[in-house]
Amino acid sequence: MAIAPGTKLGPYEVLSLLGAGGMGEVYRARDTRLMRDVAVKVLPDLVAKDEVRLRRFAQEARAISALNHPNILSIHDVGASAGTNYIVTELLEGSTLREKLGSGGMSPHRATEYATQITKGLAAAHEKGVIHRDLKPENLFITREGRVKILDFGLAKLSTPVKPRSGEDTVTLQTSPGMVIGTTSYMAPEQVRSEAVDPRADIFAFGAVLYEMLVGRNAFQRSSSIETMHAILNDEPPEISATAQIQIPPPLLTIMRRCLEKDREQRFQSAQDLGFALEMVSAASATRQMGATAAKAIPRKSWQIASVLAALVLLIATAAVLALRLRVTQPVTYNRITFRPGKIFAARFIADGQTILYGAAWDYPFSKLYSSRLDGTDVRALELPPSNLLAVSRAGELAITLGGTARLARVPLSGNAPRELLDNVTAADWSPDATQLAVVRVDDGKSRLEYPIGKPLYETNGSISHMRFSPQGDAIAFMDHPRPDDDRGTVAIVDLQGNKRNLTAEWIGEQGLAWSPDGREIWFTAAQSYDWSRDLYAVSRSGKQRRVLQVPGALYLEDVASGGRVLLRLEERRHEAVVSDVRGAKRLLSWLQLMQAAAVSRDGKYAVINDWSGSGGLDYDTYLARLDGSPAVLLGSGLGGGISPNDKWVTSILPSQPSKVLLLPAGVGETKIITASNFRYRDAVWASDGQSLVVRASESDRPLRFWIQDIRGGSPRPLTPEGVPGVFVTVNHSDYVCTRDAAGAALLFPIDGGKPRPLNGVKAADDVIGGSPESEVVYVSPDALAIPQQISQEILRVLKMDVEKVNIVNGHREPFVTVSPLDSAGIVGLDRPIFTSDGKQYVFNQYRNLSVLYLVTGLK
Repeated sequence: MAIAPGTKLGPYEVLSLLGAGGMGEVYRARDTRLMRDVAVKVLPDLVAKDEVRLRRFAQEARAISALNHPNILSIHDVGASAGTNYIVTELLEGSTLREKLGSGGMSPHRATEYATQITKGLAAAHEKGVIHRDLKPENLFITREGRVKILDFGLAKLSTPVKPRSGEDTVTLQTSPGMVIGTTSYMAPEQVRSEAVDPRADIFAFGAVLYEMLVGRNAFQRSSSIETMHAILNDEPPEISATAQIQIPPPLLTIMRRCLEKDREQRFQSAQDLGFALEMVSAASATRQMGATAAKAIPRKSWQIASVLAALVLLIATAAVLALRLRVTQPVTYNRITFRPGKIFAARFIADGQTILYGAAWDYPFSKLYSSRLDGTDVRALELPPSNLLAVSRAGELAITLGGTARLARVPLSGNAPRELLDNVTAADWSPDATQLAVVRVDDGKSRLEYPIGKPLYETNGSISHMRFSPQGDAIAFMDHPRPDDDRGTVAIVDLQGNKRNLTAEWIGEQGLAWSPDGREIWFTAAQSYDWSRDLYAVSRSGKQRRVLQVPGALYLEDVASGGRVLLRLEERRHEAVVSDVRGAKRLLSWLQLMQAAAVSRDGKYAVINDWSGSGGLDYDTYLARLDGSPAVLLGSGLGGGISPNDKWVTSILPSQPSKVLLLPAGVGETKIITASNFRYRDAVWASDGQSLVVRASESDRPLRFWIQDIRGGSPRPLTPEGVPGVFVTVNHSDYVCTRDAAGAALLFPIDGGKPRPLNGVKAADDVIGGSPESEVVYVSPDALAIPQQISQEILRVLKMDVEKVNIVNGHREPFVTVSPLDSAGIVGLDRPIFTSDGKQYVFNQYRNLSVLYLVTGLK
């Protein structure tokens, strides 16, 4: 509510409202002691009791009081009256720079004059440790005398403490990490990224203001805030027209461009240096005007001398600017290649330099291959069965996997049927001479890189992805993941003798890798923070790393070609846990971006939900959620696995410490630790007795197998052969691990150590997904893909899943439920459902991914 004229705020009588903004209202007032008009700024009633606004209000008072400069608004007094906090400043007559720019840009001479004054005010503020952080035309006032005043330090940050007056407490004025502060279209890239700022953020904002003074439009403004922030991070300001460039001195344009550098290390490092460069431009301009005037009154020879002097001053100004390491960056351009909603799986340039191949799932449950021109036109589906693209040779031959499986095949781009080569292949790439393939195969629970096929170069219990041959053919780069079900990991390189090195530290998530055309660097996309926005990086063979591109989203590098051409995929993805009853009623159970259900309690009350986003740290988080929708409880770190029969304990494994299983209390209690010598645990669930765990683990780095381990002590006892995948099931009050023998027959291995039991009625193509604790029934998904668990990152899962009941005594089968997404937009796959003991409800995970492929040029 506005303050009425005549109201007294201490000795100041309010006369009229001058203006209002988010940080306060400004009134013309009369100082009844000194009989002068002043400006009084107060907080509006709406936020007068907001502690954050009050703190910023006090911050502005202290920031301005620390400054005494003709280009900064002067403060006269601060006070409070009847609960109203106010600041008293000089009263300015004139208009804001925004009002000056209402009719467009201004002359370079006028812009340089104003810009020089702004830099002087900024230099004075920075010298006192004050960073404005919201410099924009609205906060720059031009008095009737032509003096520039910097206004509104309400968002200012004190980078060094201001010495308090006698008797005052010292105040530390900082905003919380991660807060985005300022006006979007004038923010520096580091402000957009919510990083710590320094005076160079004001220099970037100054550059944006200078551009607007010269051109008459904003340098980065787009139709939405997110698009504006993307432009600040990646785009150069629109080029000034050729006509305007003739009128604007080139050194002034160079100064402006340097202020707008994305990398703050490439900007002017101080407002004082910036002001010096502008003064040189002003001197050159004045000399040119002097020469032009004198040319009308002095002899031709003298006019030539004046022109030479003007050119000399201009040359000196230009040299001074260049001496400060100015550089002009090549603009980055984006050309969208795909326009249909769905998931893209891989994309590659082919040798002709004008065509792109990519795999996508538009209308099929599996990926099909398409070709496209560089501009996204002339899109054609290849006459091939559903396939995933792995590599394209220089000779035009493709390496693919067929039908969503891990079966490797090769096929000429010109046609013919695929020739099948190997099973269990997760990655492949052609040698530079296009004669042989390097592959990654999964065998005995391990991931192995081979070149040539059959010769191991590197092996891990985790997984290997995104393998690419160097252009020189002397090394292979890849992503090394400690867990096969997690994209966390490092970028590594191995030579043809098997010498492997990690080139980077571990990333929260990494997807997408390619060599630079000269083979000196490996480019890759990875996330180093918990918001899952992947950026584009480059790392040299020696491990020197740099960031190439950052956008507010998840980038996925597909390929790099000569001339700075890059294929990048922009992804939006979610992992969602859904609870459903057998009649089809569904409800979302998760609430964060990357969550997966891992288990359901036997009584059907709870589900274990894992947060894979890394928001809680590198070891992730385990939650216990009620199926009725009640708020979930954070139990602790790790990836949860199972709930004890009495609902009191949840198993969890820390990815950073796989040598132990945590027992997290669901209520009051202390965490317990289960371990065994030389064991590395992958999964752990509860046996029905509540005293034992069924774990999947490797002993002394041998292949994974299932074990039974008593929580009261003792060594684990093996249940299944090594390297055999399986699933824990309870059937008719007995616990088993269900696996398959060499012939593909399904077997139940009792956890008490008895002989394996055959499953009548279960077919070779059935995926056993659970059992009925009350009867001799198992749940199967018929005709499911028999994909080992280690092969899951890049393979499209079916978009719906039919589940049948199979009586394993008499072999009788009957339909049970069809699992389908909560909604289908962008869904790329479903996990096997987890049923409650009574079979009336189940929980499943759905995976959502919307991808767009871009051709990006200008990256360096």
